[in-house]
Amino acid sequence: MRARFVVAMLSALTLSSGCVSKSRYITLENQYTQSQQQVSELKSQNDRLQQIVAAQDAAAQRRLQAFRELVAELKPLVDQGLLEVTVDDGRVVVGMASDVLFASGSAALSEKGRDTVVKVGRMLVKRTDRDLQIQGHTDNDPIATKEFPDNWRLGAARALSVVDAMTAAGVPAERLSAASYAQHRKVVPNNSDANKARNRRIEIVIDPDFSDLPGFEQLMSEVKDPRRRGPRPANQGGKGKKQEGGQ
Repeated sequence: MRARFVVAMLSALTLSSGCVSKSRYITLENQYTQSQQQVSELKSQNDRLQQIVAAQDAAAQRRLQAFRELVAELKPLVDQGLLEVTVDDGRVVVGMASDVLFASGSAALSEKGRDTVVKVGRMLVKRTDRDLQIQGHTDNDPIATKEFPDNWRLGAARALSVVDAMTAAGVPAERLSAASYAQHRKVVPNNSDANKARNRRIEIVIDPDFSDLPGFEQLMSEVKDPRRRGPRPANQGGKGKKQEGGQ
């Protein structure tokens, strides 16, 4: 009787031990399956990130190539001392000395100045689809005429004269804007005639493109009123423009 009891107990223990091992096996199997799923998801995410990085790199290379072509096309004008091309805070800037474009205290383009800004405007719209802002800069010599009571008005009038010349030559008006910074964004100190001449300038700034930056799409989805433009209309050379000011 005692032997039968011991055998029964051993059998129960064996069965019990078998059930625990199977349960543990099932748990490990489930964990392995979940791990494989996570690995697969991470691989898919990595593939997507690599595609995004590759696309951004390709877009950056296209922009760099367009910039090289633009610089090469503008080089004859640079060599003549009519303009300079720089990069400021990631923005391409084409600068022209005001003394080449305007008479002292005037916002009327000279004939040579008009030819220059028309050439530059046409080159820019051919090489980039970005908007262009025309900025008027002055030195710190005060002006107080009936037409221009201060340097703000002089800088703005000169910028608008460039806009008028470009739109009249067929540059799309919807791609242009005008701004005046007066004497407040000097490139060198206004402590000599030569330096003041450098500060008297018109700058054409090519607006940067942020659409290729990481997180841009998410940012746009979070903005309540994302005003994305549709396709740009054909070049009609209209004269609509906007004026801005500020430091």
